[in-house]
Amino acid sequence: MANEENKNETEESVKEIFEEKEEKKEEFFEEKKDKKSLFNRIMNVILWIVLFAWMGICLVDFFNTKAGREPVFCLKKETTSYSDGNVKTCTGLGYKIFNYRRTSFSGDEYAPFWATDRTAENK
Repeated sequence: MANEENKNETEESVKEIFEEKEEKKEEFFEEKKDKKSLFNRIMNVILWIVLFAWMGICLVDFFNTKAGREPVFCLKKETTSYSDGNVKTCTGLGYKIFNYRRTSFSGDEYAPFWATDRTAENK
């Protein structure tokens, strides 16, 4: 009987140890998941803020250009002269604004950063 009781106690203590280890593993993974979740939330908020700020910059320059004013957020300004006038180019964050003042045509054009001025192809 004493042997059976010791055996039962040993089996129970081994079960308890395994259960404790499993609980610790679960707690560890839950903490890790919470940390990842917090990091993901922070990065998500930061990316949305950056996206909305960039959209705001693009829209401010777009509406300024449409109202006949100079763009506010120009990284680089260039002027290309032609025999019948000139083209002012403003390079922003991911876009270009072309201001055509020529006798052949005039107007404003809002384009992606890889675009070239329409008359540059004819040179």
